[in-house]
Formats: sequence, structure tokens, C-alpha cells
Amino acid sequence: MKLLKLTPLLLLFFVQAAFAQKWESGKSYFDEEHWTEFIPGDMPLVISIPHGGTLVLPEVPLRDCKGAVTVTDTHTAELGREIQNTFFKKYGKRPYLIISLISRKNVDQNRDLEEGTCGNQLMIKPWHAFHDNIDTALALAVKQFGSTLYIDLHGHGHTNQRLELGYSLNASELPDVSNKTDLKELAQKSTLNNLLTINKKADFKDLMIGDHAFGTLITEAGSPAVPSKQDPFIADGGKYFNGGYNTRTYTSAKYPKVFGWQIESNYKGVRDAAGRPAFAKAFADVIMKYFKENTTIKL
Repeated sequence: MKLLKLTPLLLLFFVQAAFAQKWESGKSYFDEEHWTEFIPGDMPLVISIPHGGTLVLPEVPLRDCKGAVTVTDTHTAELGREIQNTFFKKYGKRPYLIISLISRKNVDQNRDLEEGTCGNQLMIKPWHAFHDNIDTALALAVKQFGSTLYIDLHGHGHTNQRLELGYSLNASELPDVSNKTDLKELAQKSTLNNLLTINKKADFKDLMIGDHAFGTLITEAGSPAVPSKQDPFIADGGKYFNGGYNTRTYTSAKYPKVFGWQIESNYKGVRDAAGRPAFAKAFADVIMKYFKENTTIKL
């Protein structure tokens, strides 16, 4: 099976299709089988949740190809909904939300087509449904605001209870952000490179570990994060997720007006029932401040 390449012509098709339909902010839209949920927003923030689905299809073989991971990111879908509702209650705006309802045991929506489906023809359709909705959300947000922030939301089970922010830099590269003076190569590799092109005043080191970096702001708001000013790299030797297929793809040169990162969220105080409301409120406040301090976006 060959991976479908996102050519400029194909991207244009997604953009035209997105603009042709009238979308209602806050309303849920589903694919035919209800395997993907798309809730349009009205602000330059697109959040995808690829691993929160719990629907296991009995007629579909479980993924068992080499390297296949099938663990569910517990309560990430609930966290995404809480974030969207909190934004609307406090700011009168909603981020776009794309949720995979189907289990990772059947399809992995943070892998390319071949690996995500493990070669199962039955899963090609839901894979495309999820990613087509991301394309739609990004196209709509960019059309309205000129550029947009994209976040791929996950959950981790690591011992250290902190957010792991993935900018496509591995754990061995994070110390270089603090220690090196020439950061051009790291910046170009990162998922923030498009933002640096869009906003010429932005500084890569500041975006990663400065006073107004997302990690710094969310740590100050009560949810420790790495990298941040407080915790710039993995000094404790712990595990770290640096971002996967979705983050790399949707902040690449094919999407020049999109920037962002992957969030691997800890459970206690973030994804658990008791922590979700407080985290969602802090997240919304931090994102609004991030837009103001680091972007040229006008809300």
C-alpha cells in the first residue's frame, strides 16, 4: 500500500471543500460511520486528539504490525472538550476540535497511512476522515486569521507528572537550546519554524524557554512542563515524547501558516476528572497570552 502524498493540488482540494460547506461553531460533525468527530471553532487554534478513542470494531483485526502501539490516551477526548467549552465560557470563542472515536487498536491516527492502518484496507477510510478534518480546520482558521496554532493532544503514563511539549527536537537536543548561540538549525527542524517566518520579531530560544514560552506560562499557571524556563530540558533522565507524525506534518513547509507542538499530558491534575476544569481554564488563559506575546494574530 502506498501512502497518499499531500500534493499542492490535493491541499487545494481540501481548502476548496472546506470553504464550500457552512460550518457551525460548536456543532459536532461526524463521518458516515461516526468514527471521527469534528467540532468547528472560530479562533486560530486547532486541537487534534488521535488516541482518545475507545470504539473497538469486532470485525476489524487488531493492529499487530511491527512497532504498533495500541494504548489509549485515557480521557484526552474529555480534556479536549473541556478546553473547548472553557474557551467559549471565558472568551466567547472555540478552538477547532478533531477527535478520533475509534480505538488505536484498529487505527493509529498519529502515524502515516501505512503504519497507522497496519496495511488493513478497512481502516484507510477512517484514517483519511480524521486527517481530512484536520486539513479542513487548518484551512478555515488560516483563511480567517492568516495563521493558526496547531496542537496534537496526547496523554503519557510516565512517572514524572509534567506536560511534555514536543517540538520535534529530541531529548539530547533540548540542552542545546539553552547552551548554544547558533540555533538556526534547531529552529528550522522545530515545529515553530513557520512561526519564526510569520513573525520576524519572534526569537526561537524565547519561544522554547523564554518568559512567554508556552511551557513557562503553563508552569506558572500550575502545570509543570518541559521544555520551559523552569525546566528547559530532561535533566532527570526521564522519558520524553518529542512529537509525532501529526505535529511534524501539519507544521511542515506544506502548511506554511501553521505552527504548534505536541502535548503529552500527565494524568493527575490534567486529565483526571478533578483536574480537567482547572487545567482547561489555565490552558485557555495561557494560550490567549501566548497569542498576544508571540504572534501577529489579531483575535
